This record gives sequence, C-alpha cells and structure tokens, in this order.
Amino acid sequence: MCFIRKEALAWLSPKLLLILFLFSRCHAPVPEEFILEDAALLQHIKVTYLGDIQEGNLPEIVRLTESADKLLDEGPFSVTKKSSTPPSGDIHDYTSMGPYWWPDPEKEDGLPYIRRDGEVNPESREYTDKQEMGKLLNALPVLAEAYYFTGEEKYAEHCANLIRAWFLDPSTKMNPNLNYAQRIPGRTEGRGIGIIDTRKFAHLPDIVKMIATSRHWSQADQDGLEEWLRAYMDWLVNSEHGKDEAIHGNNHSTWYFAQTIPLSIFVGNKSRADSLAEKGIPLILEEMIERDGSQPKELARTRSWDYSAMNLVGIITFALGLEQLENPVWEYQNQHGAGIRDALEYLIPYANGDKAWEHEQINEIDYSKLKYSLQVAARAYQYPDYQELANNLKGEDGGGVFVYRNLMKPSEITVVKERTANP
Repeated sequence: MCFIRKEALAWLSPKLLLILFLFSRCHAPVPEEFILEDAALLQHIKVTYLGDIQEGNLPEIVRLTESADKLLDEGPFSVTKKSSTPPSGDIHDYTSMGPYWWPDPEKEDGLPYIRRDGEVNPESREYTDKQEMGKLLNALPVLAEAYYFTGEEKYAEHCANLIRAWFLDPSTKMNPNLNYAQRIPGRTEGRGIGIIDTRKFAHLPDIVKMIATSRHWSQADQDGLEEWLRAYMDWLVNSEHGKDEAIHGNNHSTWYFAQTIPLSIFVGNKSRADSLAEKGIPLILEEMIERDGSQPKELARTRSWDYSAMNLVGIITFALGLEQLENPVWEYQNQHGAGIRDALEYLIPYANGDKAWEHEQINEIDYSKLKYSLQVAARAYQYPDYQELANNLKGEDGGGVFVYRNLMKPSEITVVKERTANP
C-alpha cells in the first residue's frame, strides 16, 4: 500500500480530498478490521454508494452528517462537571444513582430508599456524570461514522477531542472504575449493577477504528486509550462490583460480558477474552432463554418489552464478540433446545403486528428496539426477511449505535456473505 504524509494533503480542495479519501478506502487491498461492526458490509456500502455519498443523495447519510454537524458545538463532556464530590473525595470518580429508587414515604427522611421497578426517580438525573456519559456515548458513533463515510476531518477532530476529554486529559478524565455507580441513598454508595452504565463502551474500539486514519487521532491517543481501558478491564474483572455483576443473572450479566469481551480484544488480551467467553456462555445462553425463546427474567420486569429487546441486543453483541474469538454461537442450542434465533423469533410476531404484547409494559412500546437485532441476525443467518422487517420498523430507538445497516436492502443480505471482510 502507498502511504502519503498527511501534511502533504493540506493544499488539496475539500472536494478532491473527499474523492481521494473514499477512493482509497473503497479500493484498499486490506479492509478495515472491526470487532463488533460488519467490515464487509461497510465496505460494500462504500463501494456501492460511492457516488451517492459524494453527491449527498443518501437520506440516511445526509441525516447522519446533519446530526454530526449539530454535535460539533457540543461538549466536551466530563465527570468533573458535577457539583458534589464522591465519597472518595476525588471528583474524577464516576457517580450515579439507581434510577428506580425513591424516598420511603413512611420515613421522615425518606431513608433508606425503596425500589419502584421501571419508574425513574427524577432525582437520579441530578447525577450529572451519567448524563454527561450518555451524551458522550451518543455523540461518538455519530461523529465517527460521519467521518468514516465522508472523510471530513471536522468530525474526526471533534470525536477525538471528546475521547481525550473523557479518558485522557488529566484535568477532566474519568478514573477507570465504577465504585460509586448506581448508589442508593440510605443503602449503599455503589453497586455492581452500576456497570451497566458503561455498556456502550463495547463500541469504543470500533469508534476509534473508524477515525484511525484521521490526522487528529495520534498514536499517543491510541496508546493512552488502550492504557485506560486496560486499567478499567482490570477493575471490571477483579473488583467485587465486577464479580457481582458478572453473575447477577439477567441483562446485567449479559452486558457485563458484552462489553468486557470486545474491550479485552481491543487491548490485545485474547486470553482474558477467551476466559470471559467461557464464563459467559452458560450464564447467558443457558440461563436466559427458555424453550419458546422467551427471556423470563426480562419478562418479569414492569417494562418487559424494553428489557427483552435490550437484553437481546446484549446477547447479539456478546455473539459478535465471540465471532472474533472464532467461537461462533449463532447456532448454539441450550439445555432447553433454544438459542439466539429462538429469542429473536419469540419477539418478532409482536414487532410485526401479528400479536399484541401480553406482558406488563408500563410505558409505550417502541417496536423499533428490535431493529438492530434483526439487522445483525439477517447477516448472521443469511435471512433477508429479518432485514425487510427491520427496514419497516418505525421508532426512535433502533437498538444500535451506527446507521449504516439501515442502508441495506433485503436482496443484498446474501450478496455480502462474510461479516468479516477478507483481503
């Protein structure tokens, strides 16, 4: 491959730079390598829609760049913006409150708080670390994907700045632990359950891979982020909170493994990733899916559709991570004779309108929460009908963090056969 110094490109016009950027990526002899994202599909979209991307003819990409443009004025986000200091005395320690815990009306001071499942206490939103991190993890994939498809450096530059502020800058960074996540007033200053707050960290490796060619992302940035994530992984695996979360037994366990495996792969610790996979398979695939494909522990919640769909996204993410370990589980059948596809098929009749949801759901159902699981399953099982249903689902929450899968037509699912692109 021929390499050109980034400084030598400074004199070129933005339009010519975009053409060169897209051409070089579409014709690179070795495609980008991702962990959870579909390298072959991303490359297929770039090759197929090169002209449309250049001319702004793809509504999905136009909406993506419009969203990215708005984000350029947002941030940086930081744990140091909170008004109260954590019990440690270190403002860099992340702090949040369990969302479903409320003052006890029978106690004068309301303590200890009591649980009201599915009902969010507005007080929990006053813990700004969770709000800041939510904004960060919503912004990063938009900016990274906008850069990946357009080559416009402004998106990569802002994405890199946001990453540095949260993970690397000594004055604003978060410490690599969740010791004080999801505290409950009057009960505890932190819980293992709080680890689910960082579930979208699973996508950080691929976000970084999308901006890796930018002049705004340096080797020092890469090394610094990997160092932070190694420290965080050590905490996740060795702390009491981490150990508790791993065996919690419902979506918390799923998302524990769904984030720790991709992060372990990213920092080069394959042996740890393999060990986590071995521990996760029985806890997730054996314990969480019944013979009919239902997820009993999620159906027991007051927002049973939301939790069933959310846990399935976690299971799908777990399976994608295991693909990188050459340990595919798409066809895995548990002791009940059920697997991932059964869990998806259980939810499909409700999403496509054939059946009305029969379980407790205290807020309005958003069937689009099944979209991402359908899109990934369409590729995993080479089943275009899943993509067709995904394309027809309308709603605010598709379950994924990137938009490129929305561009796929059902007829293309079997054309691009391998999820991991080969040179």
